[in-house]
Formats: sequence, C-alpha cells, structure tokens
Amino acid sequence: MKFEDYYKEFCEVFGHPLWHMPMMLIIFFLGVEVMHVNYHADGNKDAHGFCSQQEFVKDMQKEIDNY
Repeated sequence: MKFEDYYKEFCEVFGHPLWHMPMMLIIFFLGVEVMHVNYHADGNKDAHGFCSQQEFVKDMQKEIDNY
C-alpha cells in the first residue's frame, strides 16, 4: 500500500461523525473528572458542598426557614 492509501483510510475513519461525537464526549467527561479530582486534591475545599457554602445560598436558606 502507498502512503496515499493509508492517508485515505485514516481520513475515512477519523473524519466520520460517528467517531467524532463519542470522542468529544469522552474528552469532555475526562476533563470534568480531572477538574473534580484536582479540586478534591486541595484539602481545604469541599467539592461536593461548594454550593451550600456560598453566602447567597445561606441567605436563601435562612429566608426559607423564616417563611
């Protein structure tokens, strides 16, 4: 096989939309997971309780409790 044949096959496989979408999703979720794990690596931060630690959320919870 010539290089041109390999190149055509390469373009057929990696240029196909059914290959692009799963790869984009895998890369996206891998990136999210890397950011999540890096946030956990800092011991002073709580990645899962981030929203409940914000002041505006605490104020909203107080308003709901007083209602």
